[in-house]
Amino acid sequence: MSGCSRTALWTETAEPLPRPPPDEFLNLHALQTIEENPSLFVVSTPIKIDVFESLLLDHPNQPFVHSVITGLREGFWPFANTHPNQWPIVYDNSDRPPKSDGEREFLQSQINKEVEVGRYSKPFGPGLLPGMYSMPIHAVPKPGTNKHRLVTDHSTGKYALNSMISHEDIAGVTLDNVHDLANGLRVFRHRRPYAQLNLWKADVSEAYRHMPMHPLWQIKQVVSFGNQRYIDRRNVFGGRASQRIYHVFMSLVIWIAVFKILIHFLYIYVDDSFSFEDKRSLAFYAPYQKLLLANMVKLLRLWDAIGLPHEEKKQVFGLELPIIGFNVDPNLMRACMSLDSRNRLIQELIDFAQRGSRRSLRDFQCLAGWLNWALNVYPLLRPGLSALYAKTAGKLVSKAPIWVNRDVVRELLWVVEHLRTVEGVFFFKSVSWNFAHLPEEVLRVYTDASSAGIAYWFPSLNLGFQSPLPGSAPTGTIFYFEALAVTAALLDAVSRLSPGQCFAIFTDNLNTVSMFNSLAALPPYNWLLLTAVDAIIASELDFRVFYVPGISNVVADHLSRWKNIEAQLASPRLAIRPFLPPRNTLGASQQ
Repeated sequence: MSGCSRTALWTETAEPLPRPPPDEFLNLHALQTIEENPSLFVVSTPIKIDVFESLLLDHPNQPFVHSVITGLREGFWPFANTHPNQWPIVYDNSDRPPKSDGEREFLQSQINKEVEVGRYSKPFGPGLLPGMYSMPIHAVPKPGTNKHRLVTDHSTGKYALNSMISHEDIAGVTLDNVHDLANGLRVFRHRRPYAQLNLWKADVSEAYRHMPMHPLWQIKQVVSFGNQRYIDRRNVFGGRASQRIYHVFMSLVIWIAVFKILIHFLYIYVDDSFSFEDKRSLAFYAPYQKLLLANMVKLLRLWDAIGLPHEEKKQVFGLELPIIGFNVDPNLMRACMSLDSRNRLIQELIDFAQRGSRRSLRDFQCLAGWLNWALNVYPLLRPGLSALYAKTAGKLVSKAPIWVNRDVVRELLWVVEHLRTVEGVFFFKSVSWNFAHLPEEVLRVYTDASSAGIAYWFPSLNLGFQSPLPGSAPTGTIFYFEALAVTAALLDAVSRLSPGQCFAIFTDNLNTVSMFNSLAALPPYNWLLLTAVDAIIASELDFRVFYVPGISNVVADHLSRWKNIEAQLASPRLAIRPFLPPRNTLGASQQ
């Protein structure tokens, strides 16, 4: 379905969730503690599991569905290796006194609430029992409010719980974003160009906390406060796998909403569901005793049916709303970053980009996450992440210091330069980039590279260009020269067009297509993307790179091999000119 949630579609190919590995059932200390204290270790959830399961009987990925249902019934396992025969049997790292009386009072009141609703066990202690681990807790402010949230720090200490979970094991979460919303709006506008729309958002209460954890993980989640101990039975804020666990559940909820309830153009980012609808389409929602947008009511009724809690104040709609931190107007077809948000990001990038300084892996990852968020309205700035990713690849220790090198500094300051000069507005209107139906006005250029040279050809101009291979380049692959040819063609094309126009580049190298359309490359090739993006932003043009089979790329192929007679036979009256490929003026990559 065009404009469909990527999160909903992800469920149809997702791998099943893991269960506790066999080694966990050899941890006799933990098993005995659980068996002797059944009142402490309870698997519970407000979700009506049987109803939820019945709505997924025709889901095409039943192994994945079954793994989520099993997690709800028996408790989820957070992709962890607890090293049962190597790490301590008992580990108490809970000593973190509250910083103020206010924090102490908040933590105590929150603990009391968690006990009352059954997410914490009743208190026990004062000591830990065999198999138990206890991590520190603290309070953090909720963004945009004067309220706080209790967070368990699973990343502190030699035997921290998050160090039991690798980033690779929890990778692959697919979250909908502003671009997915934009795609849906474009599809809708094609059908109903003049409809007046409202945006709407629906938010679940206490999201992560509805997911139960397996008793063999509950025993690691002891909360210590004062002289009392409590078993945290649920998914926590602060766990490395927490988002992944909640995401798999909510992704199936969205699948039901889209494919069973038929709420089209519905998207989700963690616990925020969002969509748009004709402002006149209203329905009465009895629990709130008010009129809401009709599809919003359908979603709330689905949540009620499966037992997913929600609060009236978190369900909002209007002509313009913040979606994932960006102000979105579905009638003007745009998303904006506020000036304050942009300035804070610029300052953070400048502070980080100090060559020779050292930052923790967590600092690198936080900055990369912030930049990824900004890409919703600055999609062309993705090449500014290449060096950040290269520096953190394969590293797992969150507090390990990492040098900020020349590549990182250069790319972050490149991002800063564009953030300062490019308005933080992403317009949803765009040419339909369909290979089979490119508009006539789109300029086309074909590129190729061989062991003898690189070339590109404009069919509409019957004009070809060729150059010998440059003397210095990464070794071992033709890919670099194919990408260089595309960059050269792009720089030529932008000089021939006016702002607002579009062009399409064709190449017979799939890696090159992927690199330019994703705007992601390894460091040795990233300068090509930086150069291309500089030109695209300066010229205010749009482009795509398409794959074309070699058999359909004859002219550029002949030109790259200096077979000019054959090229002119394939395209009579072809004019052929030399050109100088762009050069890397940024310096060699430094890792």
